[in-house]
Formats: sequence, structure tokens, C-alpha cells
Amino acid sequence: MQSEALGRGVGVGFVGKAWLGVVGVALAVLPGCQKPAAPAAPPSPTVGVVESRVMDVPIQVVPNGTTRALEQVTIRARVRGFLTERHFEEGATVKKGQLLLVIDEEPYRVALESARSRQAEAQAALRKARESKAREVSAAQVQLDQAQLGLARITERRNAALVARNAGSIEDLDRSEADRRRWESQVEADRANLAQANADYAVGIAAAEAQVSAAKSAVRDAELNLGYCRMVAPIDGRIGEARVKVGNLVGPDAGGGGAFTDLATIQQLDPMGVDLRLSSRDLDRTTELIQGGLEVRLSRPGRTGSIEHPHPGRCYFIDNNVDETTSTFLAKARIPNPGGKLLPGEYVKVRMTVDQLKGAVVVPAPAVVESDTGTIVHVVDKDGKVAVRRVVAGQSFDGLRVIAKGLDGGASVIVDGLQLIRPGLPVKTEPAVLTRRDSEGTKVTSSDQPAPHGS
Repeated sequence: MQSEALGRGVGVGFVGKAWLGVVGVALAVLPGCQKPAAPAAPPSPTVGVVESRVMDVPIQVVPNGTTRALEQVTIRARVRGFLTERHFEEGATVKKGQLLLVIDEEPYRVALESARSRQAEAQAALRKARESKAREVSAAQVQLDQAQLGLARITERRNAALVARNAGSIEDLDRSEADRRRWESQVEADRANLAQANADYAVGIAAAEAQVSAAKSAVRDAELNLGYCRMVAPIDGRIGEARVKVGNLVGPDAGGGGAFTDLATIQQLDPMGVDLRLSSRDLDRTTELIQGGLEVRLSRPGRTGSIEHPHPGRCYFIDNNVDETTSTFLAKARIPNPGGKLLPGEYVKVRMTVDQLKGAVVVPAPAVVESDTGTIVHVVDKDGKVAVRRVVAGQSFDGLRVIAKGLDGGASVIVDGLQLIRPGLPVKTEPAVLTRRDSEGTKVTSSDQPAPHGS
């Protein structure tokens, strides 16, 4: 009985272990019987594309330039005195003839009145000199003494006749002869006095006239000095900082050293001048184009990129020599600047069209990539896959890049999503949104509309 129980126990245990083994084998074999599923393919990325175009492109030179005021005037105190009035706001626009500053005028008014008084005295002296009777008196004396001389001669002749007839005395004849000689000498002296009177009159008139002229000059000088007390704007423009405050002494040598005092500076801002240097290679063509008014456009650095100035200008000057050290020549342009957005001294880029490139292939500049192996452009081929085109890139123009070799017009060029692609990858396309900046530096977007590839 004990043996039977033992046998049943062994049987049950054996069967249980066998069953567990079968279950374990089944569990081990079951997963191996199922084939793993293939991973899902990633979706095709979407890229922005623009169709390459064929167009005539202007050939441009883009030299660096510096803005400068076409007219600039420094307001200086031309007379010495205390500054009493200021009639402008710093940085304001002023008009030609506008009153700007006033120096204390009282000392110069007094000086003018004194000069006018001296002029009146000189004019009175001139009138007196002209009205002098010294010449008339001398002339009358000559006539009087000539009459006496004539009488003396008659008396002498009469006495001589009497002596000849033994009717007169020798003493009377001698006295009459002496009287004649005395009156002859007197007439000669009178004539000399008359000549001296005439000379004195001429000299007196000349001296008096010189005094009047000097007095008039002194009055004019005093008037100018009084006028210099009130300083006005000689040109239209924007005035800068007031360099001297009201109440300070200004004028020649006011600060020592004999220099004039600079009070403010006015600069003409519209139009604005631009100085630029061009390569001597462009001299002939630029000289030819400037005769017809060569148009120039400029851009300047902004907070977020280059800012296009909205108003084109004209190149009006080419220097008469080429700098031998840089092989460049100086040119000057005049740019409209309403509102004074450009200021003197700014660094700018100047674009000048010197020729036309006919039938050029162009793409947006961001589509051109400089790689380790050269310049490339990514395109979407007819199968909707990414392809690489090795190109030779030319000049840039208005956000476009000329492709001189390696690409035809009508290709779907990838502009957006370049970081998502690789050669041969299928892609979906959508029109690329192109961004540029207007004259205010604001982003402006536009989109091209190529035929999309893929779905």
C-alpha cells in the first residue's frame, strides 16, 4: 500500500514536470514562429523651392563709400563779447537767414555812435577847407601890389625925364627907382604867397577828404562789428551742438591763443554727398556713363541687416588722378536725403550699374551653397528627388545670384529646408517664401510659384 502510494506520487510528479517542460518548450518556441514587422518609412520632408529664371541682369560695381555733407559751415564769433541769446534748439533744422546767436551789442552801439561823430567832424573840416578864402586874399594882395608897382614905374619914368631936361633932382630919381624895385619884390612875394595859398588849399582839401574817408571806414567797421553780434544761418541744414553756453565770453582770443570761438556747426543733409573709390579698371566706362548722369543706389548697415536707401542718386564727379598705391580713383555722388535719415560720416555700400548681362540664369542667393567640394545648388528632379548641381556662381543682384554655368532656367531650386535633405531623397515641395528688407529695414516677404513635385 505504501508502494502504491509512492508509485502514484512519482507518477504525478513526473507527469507534472513533463507538462511543465512541454509548456516551457512551447513558450520558448512560440515567439520564434512569428516574423518581425518592417519599420515604417519616414515621411518625405517638405522643402521650399523657387524656379530658376532667365533674365537680363545689370552688371554692377559695389564700392564702399562714406557720406559727407555737401555744405558745412561752422558758426564762429567774429567779435569779442558775452553771449547773451541763443535762438535754436540743438539738432534742429534751420533755414538760411535764421537768427541763431546774439553777443552783447551795447559796446558796439557806443563804438558806432563815436565813429559817426568823428565822421561828422571830418565832414565839417572838409567843408571849412573848401570854403577857405586864403587864395582870394593872396590874389587880391598881388593885384594891389601890382598897382603900386605900376605907379612906381610911372614915377620913375617921370623923374628920369625931368632929370634929362635938368628939371628934376637926382635924389627924386633915385627914390623913385628904389620904390619901383621895392614894389617889384613885393609883387614877387605876393605871387609866391598866392602859390603857397593854392598849394595849402589843395593839401587841406586832400587832408580833409582823407579824414572823411577814414571816418567813413571807421563807421563801416563799427557797423560790421555791431552786425557780427547777431549771427544768422548762412545755409539751410541741421545745426549741431551749442558749444558755448549763454553768458560766456566769446570771440577772437576769448579762450587764448588768438583763435576764433566755434559756437555751432550747420550741415546740409539734403542732398547728401557720398565719396567713393572705384577700381581703375572701371574708369573708362564710369567716365562715359557719368556724362549721362550715372545712377547710384546705396545701402547702409542696420540693426538687423543692410538697409536700402529708398532714393537713387547721381554720380557727378570723377577725380583727375588715380591713386598709384591702391589703383583706385575718387568719385562723388549726390543722394536725395529727405528727412535726414543719412548723416555725414556713415559707411555705405554704393551700387552702380555699368553694363547688362543678357539672358543670365538667376536663383535666390540662399540657394547657392559653398561646400567643401565647390559651389552647389540643390534641385528637385523630375522624379521628385533631391539632386545636386555643381555650378559656377557669378555676381549678386537684389537678393539673386547669377549662375554662370551648371544650371538652366526652369529648374526647381531648393531654397528652404536645405538642412533636411540629402541627394536622392524624395521630397515634397511648396513655394519658397523669400525675405528681403525694405528701405526702413523691415522684413518684406514674397513667394515664387513653381510647379510643385510630389504630394
